[in-house]
Amino acid sequence: MTEEKNYPPLWKQGKNLAEFSFELIKNAIHTGALQVSDEIQSERLEICRNCEKYDADQIRCTECGCFLRNKVSFSIDSCPLGKWEASNKDWMEMGFDAVIEDMEKNES
Repeated sequence: MTEEKNYPPLWKQGKNLAEFSFELIKNAIHTGALQVSDEIQSERLEICRNCEKYDADQIRCTECGCFLRNKVSFSIDSCPLGKWEASNKDWMEMGFDAVIEDMEKNES
């Protein structure tokens, strides 16, 4: 017999999705960065796998109800329990350099 998983009510999952969608659009407009690197995604997912709220059958979080393969990839998303945070680190390290290079090419 499998253990029953309790997720937030559907209205709460919907609210979480709406808030996330709004933040995603805001972030995309301001920074252009939507996703973190594969390395950060792997680090985040490993943290989730070691959490008591991790549902291995669905690769899902029972705290927020999110499907984790998607959640860990977005730069603005964070763990609702504070185990990992939103990060624009990749964009600051890689994206910013690309913007500067494009600007320099356009000056020529």
